[in-house]
Amino acid sequence: MKKILLILTAIVLVAAAGAFGYLYISLNSLVKKAVETVGPKITRTDVKLDSALLLPFSGSGSLNGLVIGNPEGFGKSYALKVGSISINVDRNTLLSDTIVINEILINQASITLEGTLRGNNLGKLMQNIKSYDSGPKTPKETEKSSSRKFIVKKVLVTGTQLNVAASALGQSVSQTLPLGDIHLQNLGSGGPGISAADVSQQILVPLINNAIREGINILSKQGLKQLEQQGVGGVQKALQGLFK
Repeated sequence: MKKILLILTAIVLVAAAGAFGYLYISLNSLVKKAVETVGPKITRTDVKLDSALLLPFSGSGSLNGLVIGNPEGFGKSYALKVGSISINVDRNTLLSDTIVINEILINQASITLEGTLRGNNLGKLMQNIKSYDSGPKTPKETEKSSSRKFIVKKVLVTGTQLNVAASALGQSVSQTLPLGDIHLQNLGSGGPGISAADVSQQILVPLINNAIREGINILSKQGLKQLEQQGVGGVQKALQGLFK
């Protein structure tokens, strides 16, 4: 009898482990699918994610290989590529209406700023992101956005690289430079929290603004001189056109 009980216990444990493993794999797949489904609605570009690794019992997780494509009308390269996004969540809030995220660490991001006389890719991307809330939504999307909220205590964006590529008046300049770290705190803490889309906006907008600002700065210091040395007229007007 004792032997039978031990066998039954072992079977139950194996079954439980298998069920947990299935749920664990399914959860990661669902997160990946959610990023690749909701992301394009916010950015209006292709959004891809290599993998998601979530550890619910520890409250930690990571998103790896996030790539946000360029808006329509620009190059086939990416606008933003992130090596890893680490997340630490307050486990006690996982089942509540407002989830508290202790920290989001975005590391090894690479941003491409592509400018032409028609404008630039990051400016267009930011317009898309900011206009997301004003766009039409299905009743299901509206219901979801009004239910689960988030409070993010700390966001750190570090190790970011900016690739600048601009062309005007038949000439082009390019350079790669590091961007300074970005620190954000207490997103959504002024009330019951904010939606996942709002969290994305409040992180991406300052990151993109910083990239555009530094891009203009580097072009004014190096690119403008290069164009002037090549005898291109109307350089100031051209430079303004890159970032309108």
